[in-house]
Amino acid sequence: MMYHEMVRVSFNDEIAAGIFKTTFKSSLISSNSLPGQFINILPEPNWIQVMRRPMSIASQGNDQISIIYKAIGDGTHIMANWEKGEIVDIIGPLGNYWNGYKETFPILVGGGVGIAPILNLHNLLTKKEINHIMIMGARNGKEHFLQHDPKEQIYMSTDDGSLGINGNVVDAIQAIFPNNILPDKAKIYSCGPPLMMEAVRTYSLENNLACDLALETIMACGIGICQGCTVEKKLDKLADHSYRNRFALACMDGPIFSAKDITSCG
Repeated sequence: MMYHEMVRVSFNDEIAAGIFKTTFKSSLISSNSLPGQFINILPEPNWIQVMRRPMSIASQGNDQISIIYKAIGDGTHIMANWEKGEIVDIIGPLGNYWNGYKETFPILVGGGVGIAPILNLHNLLTKKEINHIMIMGARNGKEHFLQHDPKEQIYMSTDDGSLGINGNVVDAIQAIFPNNILPDKAKIYSCGPPLMMEAVRTYSLENNLACDLALETIMACGIGICQGCTVEKKLDKLADHSYRNRFALACMDGPIFSAKDITSCG
């Protein structure tokens, strides 16, 4: 069920270079959301743009939810300057959620602020004592807010080699599992920028790995009305399709899709 909730900021701070974490006091969305889902945010009461800002939920519980985001546009810069106690208008929980992890060996892969739903799933798997690994990629070490800790199966990668594994997240997977020898029933769960996600999707298909991708895309309404977040699905026969057969909506049918069911990550 979706809720419209006025929530209070209880924490807002920069946790890495340009990356912020905000925690809200929320009773309804906190108690009704699952890892992988998102909220749609009105950055300020007099927000004049059409679109709210969709943000994956990084944690939920105890009447609180949190988000992790990068301040790159008008909306997120407003959000980065929220004061403690400020009231924010949000809608959620929206979208589907991670599942199927009990029957697999989860390999969690996040890039940039795409780590939010991945971190949420990581915490759930840890709580359930499900063995897994987590990889987080960034351009450099300053953009990381977690520690590289291989003993705990937590790996950081950086494009410039300044922290953890040198390279992108696919390089990290290949470094952790040389010769593509992965654990039995390995499955990738990933979220991040479109180019990173496309590389992960390609890797999973080439190596016949199950892979679920939480797509990051522009969403105006978040509830399937505007049709602005279309995702093209793979079809055996393009001649035999309706619009809804061929195109999914990230806000309603996703944001999580199987890599084998879509043509690209955007």
